[in-house]
Amino acid sequence: MSAPLSKTRPQPGFRESFDQLKRAQKTRKGAPLYLLYVNRPAGRTIAAALRFTRVAPNHVTWAGAALTYGTLLWVALWAQPTPAAALAGVLLAVGYALDSADGQLARLQGTSSAYGEWLDHLLDNGRITVMHVAAFCFLARTTEYDVVLLALGCGAFLLASSVIFFGGILFDQLAKHSGTGGGPEPVRDDRRLFVRSVVMLPVDYGVTCLVFLLLPGPVVFLAAYLTLAAAHVLIGAAFVLHWRGKLLRLR
Repeated sequence: MSAPLSKTRPQPGFRESFDQLKRAQKTRKGAPLYLLYVNRPAGRTIAAALRFTRVAPNHVTWAGAALTYGTLLWVALWAQPTPAAALAGVLLAVGYALDSADGQLARLQGTSSAYGEWLDHLLDNGRITVMHVAAFCFLARTTEYDVVLLALGCGAFLLASSVIFFGGILFDQLAKHSGTGGGPEPVRDDRRLFVRSVVMLPVDYGVTCLVFLLLPGPVVFLAAYLTLAAAHVLIGAAFVLHWRGKLLRLR
């Protein structure tokens, strides 16, 4: 008598893994357009490709950090206003995609951990500081602008970015702890969500990465950089007022 056919489910392929992640994607509420339509899909692609390899989520985290921090170190100390400097924007965008891929890979492999999440946020917070220090060093080396004014502009951008990043994470944790967060996303008008995503676009880290494509022209880079800095300050202030109102209503 012949042996029965194996009923073992075949190993999911790239497409199935990609679709699994797409269905389990984080909420799009308040997410900027670049994050929604560029970075998350890019991270999803990387994670699906690495699902059945020996590459672990923390390996991806460290790879993204090495690429991002290494690029910013080069910008700070050695980059010159030549066409080659535009490569910094590309490398930073790839590092951002890897930052999205690590968590998605952890979900696919079933290896999510408190340490992995902590490491991811730790490195994310550090890159904010390093990015704006690198921008200041590059501009101080390659332009004749007053270094005090450059420091004020870069410092304002750094402060606003840190407030938005850390304040948002802490707000989410406090809301979840109080029992008012973490529930299912309410049904919202798609047009309203899209408008909100457009408004949030200037404070997307990915857009800041793309501004580094302008490094070959320091004056143009500075103009775009300061425009984003102003947007971060304004939107950051709005966030602070919003979070304050929500937290004061918590028990």
